[in-house]
Amino acid sequence: MNIPKAFSREHVEANSGREHQPFREFLRSGEPYRSMLEHNPWLQPPDLSQPLAFGVGRYWDTTTARAHPFWRDYDLPLATQDIHRLRRDFVQWGYCLIQDGLSPSQCDAFLCRLHEQAEGERLAGVQQDTPYGQYVNTLINKGPMFAGCITQDPEYVQAGPLIEQLIHDTLGPGWICHSFLANGADPGGYPQGLHIDQGPLAPWLTEQAPALVNTMYIPQAVNDRNGGTLLIPGSHNKLIAAGSGGKVGKLPPTINLEADAGTIMIFDGRLLHGTGANRTDRRRFVATMSNVKPWMRTQENWVISTAPDVLANASPKLLHRLGLQALTYGSTVEGFGLSARGRVGDPWGAIRQFRDAIDQGSYERVRMLSPESSQQDLNRPYTVAQAMTAAKKAPLTEPGS
Repeated sequence: MNIPKAFSREHVEANSGREHQPFREFLRSGEPYRSMLEHNPWLQPPDLSQPLAFGVGRYWDTTTARAHPFWRDYDLPLATQDIHRLRRDFVQWGYCLIQDGLSPSQCDAFLCRLHEQAEGERLAGVQQDTPYGQYVNTLINKGPMFAGCITQDPEYVQAGPLIEQLIHDTLGPGWICHSFLANGADPGGYPQGLHIDQGPLAPWLTEQAPALVNTMYIPQAVNDRNGGTLLIPGSHNKLIAAGSGGKVGKLPPTINLEADAGTIMIFDGRLLHGTGANRTDRRRFVATMSNVKPWMRTQENWVISTAPDVLANASPKLLHRLGLQALTYGSTVEGFGLSARGRVGDPWGAIRQFRDAIDQGSYERVRMLSPESSQQDLNRPYTVAQAMTAAKKAPLTEPGS
């Protein structure tokens, strides 16, 4: 077969030097981190081969806002239940704090389950140790309270309706869960490098609103001693001002988050933050649920990792939050879902049935077919055909998300 020269690998490579690639400089700019570290060398992460040093002016060597000489006179977020104050704090500072978002009993059950799970995973040899502390991943499979947090069920998180509204405000309706894991800060651990959770989009920076919003569950008091989350208040605005691929100038200092047990922090995916250094003799746990627009690829592949019994008992709302509700531009299976609108309970986007078929060993994919195909191949029980038949018969089970 004669292939035109213009299609040959040699020709393409010969005409694809740096000067020919229109977005090379932008895509390889390393922004916003390159200029951020250049203008703020104190933000360089620690050398993990060396003992962690304090008293040298690095980002982890800080304190709480009320004790910080730079920040103590600023009107930074305080824990509140006032939805209007929460919105103002989120927009201005990139985070807000919900007071008593978890009740005392919810808080105790949450923290007890995390400690039990962490120890069990260590005994089973499946723990995830990081330089900062032990993480517990895929919380959906590890206790009913975690599924309840994903759906913001007041039985498990009393501030659920308030949390949902604040995320609706920011991401719009239909958002889904990106990941849900517990972040441990262990005694003697290192601080995490400051980062933005919306970082995979870099060097693009969404200007008007974030594409990712975090909900951090704080089941025990956190402060500057036990590794309270490091953050730079308002840093999301500094990065937005830099623009996509722009330069980040000098930044104000970090603080350690200070919050009582039961507080829930909602924060912008563009806010600079990271796990703090724990200088106590006890592990500190928080759990972070990230949320994204429904067309984005999730960090946790829930479709595979969610346990069958969890799926069997999942509400339409939970299935939606886990990304098992397809919509025209995301999570379709063999084209099923292309007509769906991403609504909770939409039968034309219900892809759990494909996962069920996989678990049962009965998933029948459509393969190569033609008018000459055998009657056996034409009559196979194709899963996508079964899904379409079910969708035609089923009404919407819930109004929307």
